[in-house]
Amino acid sequence: MSDIGPERFLYIVGTSYTGSTLLSFLLNLHPSIVSVGECEPNFSNWADPSQYPCSCGATLADCPFWTAVGAAMAERGMRFDAEHWQMSFRLRTRLGRGLLASDRGDALRATLATRAPMLGSRVRSVARRNEALVASARAVAGKPVFADASKDVSRVRLLARTTDLDPYVVHLVRDSLGYVASKKSRAEKDPEGVRGAGIGVASRHWNRRSGQAEKLFADLPESRRLRVRYEDLCTDPEREFRRICELLELETVPGPYEFLAADHHIIGNRMRLAGSSEIVLDERWRSVLTDGEADEVRRTTSRHRQTFGYA
Repeated sequence: MSDIGPERFLYIVGTSYTGSTLLSFLLNLHPSIVSVGECEPNFSNWADPSQYPCSCGATLADCPFWTAVGAAMAERGMRFDAEHWQMSFRLRTRLGRGLLASDRGDALRATLATRAPMLGSRVRSVARRNEALVASARAVAGKPVFADASKDVSRVRLLARTTDLDPYVVHLVRDSLGYVASKKSRAEKDPEGVRGAGIGVASRHWNRRSGQAEKLFADLPESRRLRVRYEDLCTDPEREFRRICELLELETVPGPYEFLAADHHIIGNRMRLAGSSEIVLDERWRSVLTDGEADEVRRTTSRHRQTFGYA
């Protein structure tokens, strides 16, 4: 393991379409950070999850990093591969999608983890697997800092309550105009595959995730939280990377960043398979949203836009 800095657990919260995959690539350039993207990948569209592609170009079944992580997990008494991932705390029931997805649900699940015999056993099992994954990835990469870009606030709250992981949190936020436009564009390309793509629904989702992030920040000391705007990350990645390194008490990595020239094993968003290291600010919302739609988004998301400096 690297002797550059102490062990840390970094967690990225936010919505989709915020550049979390880009940030995962940048973080992985640091000699002390192993960044794997989303620890809760969606395998639902894969008849054979073992064929899911890693950013290195290999499938998960053949990727040297993930097979080594699987071996390290086996040494800890846990089977780990694409068909036995089991890192998600989510419950696939109506109750799980409702109450257990709320802030109250976080506290309830933490209570269940210590008191309920059956459901609590599942939560504790997932918690142990997450701790083992962090330790295994650190050992395989030889890096003391692990970064999880799953983005879900409920997940990091539960990890903090049920494991020994003590998270440092980066809230990666994008202007609501850009987020809503991305949802709209995706829906136009795949009408059946994108839920909540309406302007109003997408705006409410952005508000809800923003509110969750603010509540999370209120519970964390300043030394363990940092807000990074997508727009700033794209226009000045070196400055934003430096701010994250300072949060983690690590040396900085100077740019420019040819991140795709390095060895990465990122999972999650399809951007992990991109063929260019060029960092470009996406402002297509200016053409995707009508003037009326843009005004509606500004109006319905105004409070958090002000907080994040978008007003």
